[in-house]
Amino acid sequence: MSNYFSKLPDFNYVSRLPDAKISDYITVKNLFKRAVMRDDVYGSLVNFEKYSVQGDERPDQVAYEFYGDSALDWVVLTTNNIVHVRDEWPMGSQDFLTYLNQKYTAQELTNIHHYETKVIRDSANNLIQPAGLYVDSTHSMTYVDRGVTTTKSEITSVSFLQHETNLNDEKRNINILRRELLDTFFRDIENIMVYKESRQFVTDKLKVTENPRIISP
Repeated sequence: MSNYFSKLPDFNYVSRLPDAKISDYITVKNLFKRAVMRDDVYGSLVNFEKYSVQGDERPDQVAYEFYGDSALDWVVLTTNNIVHVRDEWPMGSQDFLTYLNQKYTAQELTNIHHYETKVIRDSANNLIQPAGLYVDSTHSMTYVDRGVTTTKSEITSVSFLQHETNLNDEKRNINILRRELLDTFFRDIENIMVYKESRQFVTDKLKVTENPRIISP
């Protein structure tokens, strides 16, 4: 199976090489052309398998595990709308440690970042307060349970370390396109990666940029 760059169309770009003539062009891949999932595919949960990225797993390793081809890492990224791997893919343990050391001091990591609610239920097991809501340190909940007014303060503090860990762990939850849909996905990519006729059109896989160094009469 081909890699992502083989799917990208080309364009002729004005050459900036030292020995290039004013009218010289070079053919390069159009990195600005980007594929996204079709709404009808992305919006259907039956097309995907939920997966949690483990430890230091990279996109190519996930692709090999599910598709038997590490070169399909771009499928894993595209189907999760991940553009910037460094920021949107979960960091491995060493990268995460480096990130924390560069951003915080040891003391700052232990400081409280925010407070979150914990679950509160009444005696009939009705949910009074869900977990995970951001609140201030003085937050409390007052409710009536069997005719008795009750006030509880059920919150927990979250340190900067835990907050950063939570953010990184959230990125571990991804969707894997089912293997049987790969061919459909590739056909969609082929259709997306073609040019429509325009002033710059050469073929459906090639267009040419204007040369600002040549003045039209």
